[in-house]
Amino acid sequence: MGCPQGSCSGPTLWNLVENEILQETEPENTALQEFADDFVIVSHAPTKMKIENQIHDAIEIFINWANKIKLQISTDKTQYIFFSKLTRPPRFRWQGETIQRKHTIK
Repeated sequence: MGCPQGSCSGPTLWNLVENEILQETEPENTALQEFADDFVIVSHAPTKMKIENQIHDAIEIFINWANKIKLQISTDKTQYIFFSKLTRPPRFRWQGETIQRKHTIK
C-alpha cells in the first residue's frame, strides 16, 4: 500500500486510510495522534503497571489496524519517551521486540 511520493492525491488518500485508526476506541487515559505519516500514543496513569497495560492495549489496537491495511511498521524507528519520577520506567514491546526508550525524540 502506498501513494506515489510527491503526488497531489497522496496526502488525501493517506488521510482516508489513517482516519480509520483515529476513530478507534482508545484505552482509558490514552490518545492516538497523527502527524503527517507518523503516529504517537500518549497516555498517563498513576502506576507503572497501569501505564504498561494501557500502552500495551493501544499498541495491540494499532497493530491490528496496521495488519488490516498491510502497513509495515519499522520497529527500528519506533521509540518512546517517558516523563515521570519513577526510577524504573516501564518497558514496551512491539510484536515481541523491545521498543527503544529515548530521552529526546526528533
